[in-house]
Amino acid sequence: MKRVLFIMIIICVTLSIARANAAEQSEVVTTIAPLHSLVQGVMGDSGSAALLLEGTASPHDFQLKPSQMTLLQKAKIIFYISDNLEVFLLRALDALPASTQAVAMAEQDGMVLLPIREGGAWEVHSHDSHSHEGHSHDNAHDHGHNDPHIWLDPDNAITMVKAITKALSDVHPENRSLYKANAVALIGKIEASDAKAAARLKSVKAVPYIVFHDAYQYFEAHYGLTAVGSITLDPAQAGSAKRLSELREKASETAARCIFREPQFSSRLSSTVAENTNMKLGTLDPLGADLTPGAGLYPALLDRLAVDLANCLQD
Repeated sequence: MKRVLFIMIIICVTLSIARANAAEQSEVVTTIAPLHSLVQGVMGDSGSAALLLEGTASPHDFQLKPSQMTLLQKAKIIFYISDNLEVFLLRALDALPASTQAVAMAEQDGMVLLPIREGGAWEVHSHDSHSHEGHSHDNAHDHGHNDPHIWLDPDNAITMVKAITKALSDVHPENRSLYKANAVALIGKIEASDAKAAARLKSVKAVPYIVFHDAYQYFEAHYGLTAVGSITLDPAQAGSAKRLSELREKASETAARCIFREPQFSSRLSSTVAENTNMKLGTLDPLGADLTPGAGLYPALLDRLAVDLANCLQD
C-alpha cells in the first residue's frame, strides 16, 4: 500500500513539473478557460497554450504572479477578451516586448457586442428584443460601455475561432493548413453543442430567473431566455441592502423561479435573496471552473450551462 501511494505521489509531482515546464516554454498564452479552449482547439497537436486563470479564479479580482509575468514576457502571442474584463493584464501588456502580439477578442471584426445593463432589476424583455438586431457588430473600442462576457454567445465563439486561426497562422504560417482544419472541426462541435442547448432550453425560455452577476447576457440573448436581474454589477463587491430589496420585489413581481449562484464567489447573497421566497437555488458557471481545460471545454461549457438552467427552471 505504501509503495502504491509513493508511486502515485511521484507521478503527481512529475505531471506537475511537466505542466509547469510546458507553461514556461509556451509561445501562446491565454487568460480564461473558455478562450483557452478555443485557442487550444485551433492549435491541436501543434503545441500547448498556457492558461493564466485556473479553477475558480475570476478575472474580476485576479492578480498576476511573478512567474506569470515572466510567462507573458516570453510569449509570442497573448489572447485575451478585453481591457474591460482582464483589467489585471493591462499593466503587463504595456510592458511587453514589441515583438509580442496581444489579441483582444472583443476588438475582432464581426463580434456581437452588447451594452452593459444598468441596475440590478432589469425590465422583462420580449423574446424579440433578445435577438441580435440593433446591437453592434462593429469593432467597438469603447470597452467600458460593452459587456465583456462575449464568449457566452456561440456565434461570437465561432468568430473568435476564425480570428484565432488567422492570428496563429500569422505567427506560424507553416501550420496554417492544420489550424484551418482544426478550426473547421471545432466550429462543428460548437454548432452541435449550440443546437443541443437550444433544444434543451426551448421549454423554459419564458421562465424568469435571477443571476449572481450580469455575466450571461450573451447566452440569454442567443437563446431568448428571461433573466430579470442580477444581485451585483461588480462580483467583487457585495450588493447593497437597497439592491437586494429591489431584487426580492422584482422576483415577487415576475414570479422568478430560480436564483443562480456562482462557484467563483460566496453564495451568501444568493441565499439571502432567496430566503422566504419560492425561488430555487441553482448554480451557473460562466468559466467552467470544474471542467477539464482544453479543446473540449467550450462545447462542454455550453452543455453545462443549458443543463443547469433547464434543471432549475423546469417545474
